[in-house]
Amino acid sequence: MKYQKMIRAVCDIAEEDVEKNKAMRISEAAQKRYEELLIENAGDSKALRAHTYKRIYPGIAVYEAFRAEGIECEKAVWYIREYFQRFAALYVPHLQRAIKVFGLAKRIPKLFMKISQQSFGTDAGFVYEFPESHGNEARFNIVHCPYMETCRRYGCPEITQAFCDEDDAGYGNLHPKLKWGRTKTIGRGGDCCNFLLEYRD
Repeated sequence: MKYQKMIRAVCDIAEEDVEKNKAMRISEAAQKRYEELLIENAGDSKALRAHTYKRIYPGIAVYEAFRAEGIECEKAVWYIREYFQRFAALYVPHLQRAIKVFGLAKRIPKLFMKISQQSFGTDAGFVYEFPESHGNEARFNIVHCPYMETCRRYGCPEITQAFCDEDDAGYGNLHPKLKWGRTKTIGRGGDCCNFLLEYRD
């Protein structure tokens, strides 16, 4: 069976704790559930699929499989979070080198704002607010998040925080002059996700 990439990786992490046969059962159950979720949500827009097919549905599927095998909620969320932490640990050094070599630090806030609105656009269901900005910063709030909305619909809003944590790991240490200032997210119980990435000389 060809497993979805995230499901395979999360179950590989779980195998560090649980015996191999149990991890394999979880993988198989998660893959089956993932395929069911794709069928149930065949009407997702192309923009939304970039999130649901690659992250949200695999996360829901593997979480349900963990819980069905008796793994407690907190540990199941931890496995998913750990996947994103390890993923960030792989790509962040490449970003850091590119920023340093090409002298991009000052341009990053504007690039971050542009890329965020393209990748997490309103056509995928994200709703934005734009507080007043000062200096060289990217500042925006997401007030409606399809990650939380979808996870809540499937009865597992608690896993949304695992997706949130990847942002902190990814943007929190890009460059000494880039300050990551997000203090709350919808996935952690906030009324919005208050994104802030600022360049300070």
